[in-house]
Amino acid sequence: MHPDVAALLAVQDDDVAINQLETRLAELMPRLAVMAKERDKAMAALQQGRQTAESEERRRHEVAERVAQHRALQEKNQTALNSVTSMREATAATAQLETAKRMIDEDERELSAIGLRLVEANRTVEERERVVNELETAQAEARNSLAADQKDLEQQLAKARKAREGKSKAVPRALLSRYDRIRSRKRVHAVFPLRGSSCGHCDTMLPLQRRSIMSGTGATEVCEGCGVMLYATE
Repeated sequence: MHPDVAALLAVQDDDVAINQLETRLAELMPRLAVMAKERDKAMAALQQGRQTAESEERRRHEVAERVAQHRALQEKNQTALNSVTSMREATAATAQLETAKRMIDEDERELSAIGLRLVEANRTVEERERVVNELETAQAEARNSLAADQKDLEQQLAKARKAREGKSKAVPRALLSRYDRIRSRKRVHAVFPLRGSSCGHCDTMLPLQRRSIMSGTGATEVCEGCGVMLYATE
């Protein structure tokens, strides 16, 4: 094998390793995104639960104030009934008293229903707070683990890129430029050996004259079928 080709293959080995490290590093991002989405969903549910509880509490306060007002009205009507001097006044005061009592009964029923809903809303908030806290604890551990993985991969990647840079200096510039151009087309491997008389990647046959030149000079050729670089092993 020609020394230039051997040097290029060494660069390709490093590029393959770099690609693998970059892939592993990129795979960490979706895992972080999934955790963020899960946490956002739990936080949204908690916020919704809190808003429901706050709404029920405000409603409970409003109805409680209304009950107090109706009780004051009832006492006023009772006082009025106790001081009437005619049947007509007694009838009017009694009607007002009954109306106040009915309103109080309705408000107290509503207050009771609100109380039950408020208890359930607060229970829901407590449950969702528990879920959020447990999720944050679990995700903190997972994030720490991912951060350690990320740091380790970045260190390996920096080391691999430095090694690749050093090896690339042994490859003629024109040959390296052609390799980089081919590899930039989203190829992991850009250089393949001849397999018999055909491309080692796509099995396209090369003319005998081109194969002879490759074997005699160590030159590389570009496959007409798939566009990779080819070299003769002998």
